[in-house]
Formats: sequence, structure tokens, C-alpha cells
Amino acid sequence: MKPTHTPMIKQYLEIKNRHPNEILFFRLGDFYEMFFDDALLASRELEITLTGRDGGTPEKVPMCGVPYHAAEGYILKLIAKGYRVAICEQIEDPKTVKGIVKRDVIKIISPGTILSENAIVDTKNNFLVVVCSEEKSIGLSAIDITTGECFWALFDATATINDVCDQLFRLSPVEILWDKNLYERAELECFVGAHLRGCFCSEFPSENLALDNDVLACRFDGSEIPTAPAAIRAVEYGLAYVKYNLKTEMEHINRLICLNNKDYLVLDTVSLRNLEITRNIKDGGKKGTLLEILDFTKTAMGARLLKKWLEAPLLTVSDIVYRQQGITETFNNNILRNKIQEQLTTIYDFERIMTRIEIGTANARDLCSLKASLASIPAILNAMESSNSPILSHIKNNILAHEDIQALINATIVENPPFSIREGGIINQGISEDLDELREL
Repeated sequence: MKPTHTPMIKQYLEIKNRHPNEILFFRLGDFYEMFFDDALLASRELEITLTGRDGGTPEKVPMCGVPYHAAEGYILKLIAKGYRVAICEQIEDPKTVKGIVKRDVIKIISPGTILSENAIVDTKNNFLVVVCSEEKSIGLSAIDITTGECFWALFDATATINDVCDQLFRLSPVEILWDKNLYERAELECFVGAHLRGCFCSEFPSENLALDNDVLACRFDGSEIPTAPAAIRAVEYGLAYVKYNLKTEMEHINRLICLNNKDYLVLDTVSLRNLEITRNIKDGGKKGTLLEILDFTKTAMGARLLKKWLEAPLLTVSDIVYRQQGITETFNNNILRNKIQEQLTTIYDFERIMTRIEIGTANARDLCSLKASLASIPAILNAMESSNSPILSHIKNNILAHEDIQALINATIVENPPFSIREGGIINQGISEDLDELREL
């Protein structure tokens, strides 16, 4: 009689069969365990001990594991090596269940869908790119889930494969998904291997992903949505992949921007490299570049924006003058400039904090960072009160201080909260009678 696996191993195999392309971190108590081929792979890549477990068969099932509280470091190491990791958690309370507890994957982590602060460079975007082809046209989408930015580009029959390569070089994605029917794919992969070191490439997992009907119309303004089939597919695939990995709608991705805009000068790969605008020739770093010379930004958001501006200079004279008027005013007005700079040093990365809040991974320190950032806005508005240039007036008139949110966080969260909710001591006295009573007990 053929031996059968234990109920727990059967559950593991059922979930693993749905995620053949990811390393499955299977939660058992205070550990994430890996079994079979995943255990062999993870033990080698993470340099951890490989053991065995009784799985109902004559031979023990290969097994290795990492502590739950220290899992992030191990996950980041696997991601850096080009693997995807599926996180499987208990989704039932063990106290209310007889037999094996139900488990399922709550999120999938890949280079382009990672949200850990320890794995993302503050001053750079973390782009996930999807490249599709349709009717001799190539569509491209780029999503940075940490900031909510979403872009698209179309390369029709008049474009060359070099145009696609140039756009990839400007975006510098950390992960690229290829359409399985993409023509010229071999040439694109060769370019990525030579110029985008560390970028993780794979084929789009279309067998696992279902595209939502009218997803673009529900999320974006109609004027922003492309009409070309290749571009539409690229954006839809990108959003579907993000939703599949993070198991959430990511509603903060709500604006779609065209990269083929005629208002900007298109700099090709050769120009960007030889002029060393944002990356040097030696090692692709910032040292010795135009960006290093000009970058006196005070926030991570400003650093990312300056990089975009340098890689895509304005072409329209009115837009150039509009920006120059604001620069001239702040350059000539030392008091205005110094006051704004002083306040900007206390502003945290709004974009990435809001993303963590959106998907429910923010901690109490994120909320306190948001509070501190909001507290700086009134002083900035006060400093800009007498500004005259159109661009500064526009900024001044469109900034909201959100005093109610600031007051709510200030009243609810202690001044210096712990990093983890497991440590307790996050909520102020007087917010919850039940919590206050438990503390007294």
C-alpha cells in the first residue's frame, strides 16, 4: 500500500502546487518552514541547517526553517538572489479549530513588489516593468508600488528596439516581466544583462493571473488611458501582477502618465551614460555625475524628482520659464529659501509612508513620521505667503495641512512608540477604557 502524507504535508503540497515559481514560507508556530525542493534550495542559499520531518512516508521530508521574528532578513537575501517568496500564514484561530488550521498565502514578495524599507533606496524609484507586444507594437508599463506612480509607453512600427532599451535604461527597473509572445525578447534580455545589473527578469505568469474587466476605467481618468492594445495590456498586466502579489487593490495607484510625451527631451542610453547625468560610467553610481553636483534636496521625494527632471529635460519654452520663475524667486529670496529648507529637513517620505498605510503594513513610527511631516506644512505655507511666482503660488494654494489627522495621531499614539506592535505601549492612556483596564491588571 502506497504511504500517504500527513495532513500538514498535504496542506503544504496543495498550497505549493499553486505557487510553483516561489519559495513557500510556511508558517508553523514561531517559524517559517520550507519543505522538499524549497528546503534544499533555501538551506543552500541562506546557509541554514537542512533537517528532516516525518511526512507520512518511509523517508523523512527535507525541511529547513527561519524564526518568524527574524524572517525579513532571510527573505531580503533570497530576493536579492533573484527569487520570489510566498508568505503562507494561518488564517484561522487554532483555538476554534479541530484538526489542522487553515493556511493560505497572504502575499508574494518579489523585487518589484517589495515594501521593506531595508530593501529600497530612498532616493530611487523601485520600478516593476512589464513589456508586451501586439500587432508589431511594443507596450511598456512601469509601476512603483512604494510611491503609487504608474507610467506607460508605446513603441509602434516606426520605433526601433533601441528605443525600448533606452526607456528601460532611464527607468532602471528592479524587475521586468516579459510577455511570452514578445518579439525581439532575446535582444532586450541581452541589453538588460549588460546595462541593468541586478534587474530580475522573468516571463509574465499569465496562467495564474486573471485580468479584471475595465480595471483601467475604474482606476484612472479616461484621458490618461492609452488606446493601443499593446500599451493597454502592459498596464493591465502590471496592475494584475501587483494585485496578485500583494492581495490588495492598491488604490493609491490612481494616476497614469504617458512616457512618450513630446514635452520632454528623449535622452538615449549612450547620451545618459557618456554625459554621466545620473549614473557614472565606472560603476553606475551617483559619484561624479551631474546629479551629485546639483542634488541639494532635503527629502527623498525631492531627490527622486530631481533625478526624473535631469533624465527628461523640458522642451516647451513656457514650461521651462514657469519652472525658472520659481527657481529665480527662491534663489533671490534668502529668507524664503532658508525657511523652506529648514522645514523640509523635518519631512519624511510621504509617498512611501502612505503606501504602507494603504496596504496595512505601517507601524506606529510611520504614523509619528507622518505627524511630524504634517506639522511642518503650516510653517512652509507661512514662509510662502508673500511668494509671487506662478509655480510657487500654485504649490501654496494646493497644499493641505490635514490638521485633523495630525491631531488624531498626536492624541492616540505615544511620542516615542516601539517599532513592533508586539512590544505594546503604543496607544496613549485615555483612548480606550478596556486597554487602560488591562494595563492596570
